[in-house]
Amino acid sequence: MRIENRKNLRREIRQPAMMFTVDGSQLGMCLIVDASTTGAKLEPQVPIEIPDEFFLLLTRDGAVNRRCKIAWRSKDAVGVRFVAA
Repeated sequence: MRIENRKNLRREIRQPAMMFTVDGSQLGMCLIVDASTTGAKLEPQVPIEIPDEFFLLLTRDGAVNRRCKIAWRSKDAVGVRFVAA
């Protein structure tokens, strides 16, 4: 049995999003697998090198976005925590 250490409950959403570097360069598309108010699990569409900090655009126009820091990495996914801009 796995013990859950998260402070905030995550919910499955499976929503596409775009990743950008902090200087505005496009990294690529990903799928937000699950999310909470403080973080998310992301699966990049193609294998890419994701920097330790980047922006996640949640809407096409970028009006809704989150600054992210990597919390963990695996072969197919990354866990991020949302940080204040």
